[in-house]
Amino acid sequence: MSPEKLTHLLTNLDMAASLVEAIDNPDLQRQRGWDLSNWGYRLVPWGVCFVYHEEPAARPSTQGKTEVLALMGFEPGPNLVADTDHGARRLTVRFA
Repeated sequence: MSPEKLTHLLTNLDMAASLVEAIDNPDLQRQRGWDLSNWGYRLVPWGVCFVYHEEPAARPSTQGKTEVLALMGFEPGPNLVADTDHGARRLTVRFA
């Protein structure tokens, strides 16, 4: 699953929890029709950081790594923010 597709699935923290559960359970991935084989995650304050490792040739400028942050929003602002930080592409989704 691409980072963009995962970002579109992230509509709330319940969905983020479902994705975390599926990353740890390949049978659940198959049941839901998801391929999360290149994904990992780490829990962060107020959310989850999903980490996608691409083939090195796919994005040489970002060292093949994309982070998708799913966070509870505490400040007004856009729901989806994209930037590049320390060589990794980062997409941030905030939930109200």
